[in-house]
Amino acid sequence: MKNEIAKTEYFRLGKMTVLCLLTLDNGYEVIGSVTKLITNEADEKEARGIAYQKAVYKKMESESIPLIRTVGTIPTSYSNAMLNFLTI
Repeated sequence: MKNEIAKTEYFRLGKMTVLCLLTLDNGYEVIGSVTKLITNEADEKEARGIAYQKAVYKKMESESIPLIRTVGTIPTSYSNAMLNFLTI
C-alpha cells in the first residue's frame, strides 16, 4: 500500500535554495530540493514546484524498492571441486 502525503512544508536556505519536506501518513519524511536564482515571487513559486516534484519522485522511488532484496547467494568458502576448477 502506498503512503499518502500528510503534510507539505517549504524552507528557504540562503538566496537560491528551496527545500520541500513531505511528511507521509506513516511519519516517514522525504526531502526534495532545488537551487536556482530566485529574484521574484514567480521564481519562488517555480522553485517550490520543482522541489515538490523532486520530493514526490523520491517518494515514488522509495516505494518501488523492495524491502528485502535477494539477488543470490554469495559463497563464503569454495568447495574442493570449485578450487580444482579454478586451478585448471
